[in-house]
Amino acid sequence: MAHLIERRYLKCPKSRAQGYLADALQDVADSNKQLPLRLQVNINDVNIEKEVLVQFSKGSDPMHFDQPWTMHWTPAGGGPYPDFDGTLTVRADEDDPTCALELEGDYLPPLGEAGKVFDAVVGHRIAANTAQALLATIGDGMEERYSAEEAAKVRTTSS
Repeated sequence: MAHLIERRYLKCPKSRAQGYLADALQDVADSNKQLPLRLQVNINDVNIEKEVLVQFSKGSDPMHFDQPWTMHWTPAGGGPYPDFDGTLTVRADEDDPTCALELEGDYLPPLGEAGKVFDAVVGHRIAANTAQALLATIGDGMEERYSAEEAAKVRTTSS
């Protein structure tokens, strides 16, 4: 089993980011449907694309501080790609108006021992870059929403 943890820091307060993430994922989680998601990574000028089917559900935090979302993805159409099980969580950052969007989880490299060797050489880097691409897609949307809401506040108060 390979472990992955990646973060993207957002220019958005944690409480707002948690709300944006809930808004984006709640309907998908409630419907129990698989959301198709195209993951795209460029490593050393080689573009790798794969569609995965993602399921989200509300996770639990016994401390009631974080609001994790569990996720599972499986490659659409099969192939030598791993399934992934993990959590997507907004975490506080040291700088108050920012937060971290964190993806943490595990995957089993396919193809047995050969897959483990591939993962050690390059596969884990592909997984990390894929996670960063996913976090960028989600995080960019959250930052755009926050910026738009803040700009609307400024327009309202200056009118």
